Amino acid sequence: MNRVSGHSLLAPLAALWLLWAFPAAGAGALTLAVANSTCDTIQQVGARFRTHHHAVDITYICKSSGLLAKGLRGGAIAADIYISASRPWMDFMIESGLVTPEAVTNLWGNSLVVAKPLNSGLELRDWQALASDTVGTILIGDPSTAPFGRYAKQALQSTGLWEQVRPKIETRKHITLLAGSLAAADERTVGILFLSNVANDLRTVYSVQRDWHEPIRYFLAPVGDAGERAEVEAFIAFLQAPAAREIFLAAGFELTPPGTP
Repeated sequence: MNRVSGHSLLAPLAALWLLWAFPAAGAGALTLAVANSTCDTIQQVGARFRTHHHAVDITYICKSSGLLAKGLRGGAIAADIYISASRPWMDFMIESGLVTPEAVTNLWGNSLVVAKPLNSGLELRDWQALASDTVGTILIGDPSTAPFGRYAKQALQSTGLWEQVRPKIETRKHITLLAGSLAAADERTVGILFLSNVANDLRTVYSVQRDWHEPIRYFLAPVGDAGERAEVEAFIAFLQAPAAREIFLAAGFELTPPGTP
């Protein structure tokens, strides 16, 4: 998804700023537990980071926010930084003693849309049309672990549609899986997902009103005492740099000032 904005004017200064803002970290490795909806973008950011920190290897674990949080608490996975697509799962990490509240940062947001396969002829006149016979299947994320699914359920509940469309609902564990399923679906299938995950083989047909669900915000924090390591500190700082924020903006995310609740 190509986007042009005034933020791109920062690009000429970004490279110079990086040279003094982030002194080279020593050799090391980073493991990032990343909400699936931001995985591709974080990998782009990681590649840019490594142009200034060649000795730092980065491993990405991309799953739904809930599955990551449960895996980190249960010891099934280990990571240095956790990135969640919702506040409740970050709170879960705090309550589990894996993250300290003061270390949590919020840098990006997103919006929710209804999309269809690129070549589908389905027309969705309005949100209420989801309950009509025109729509046969509605794909959403698993509300129990995938934040984009929970936001979709909230929107359907707050508008009184949830019970009407429930028989049509099919869930997917994470947003990449849903986007793939939707791209290959029939003309009577739609999906509710984040705008940033509407790829070239999908088409947005409706933008979900923001007041129908909780604000969509991403939260990140070092796990345990990982924040004391130089490479972790450098990467989190880099995420707040103009170069990284440009990447997120171009991918369709919304930028939020650090500390936004």
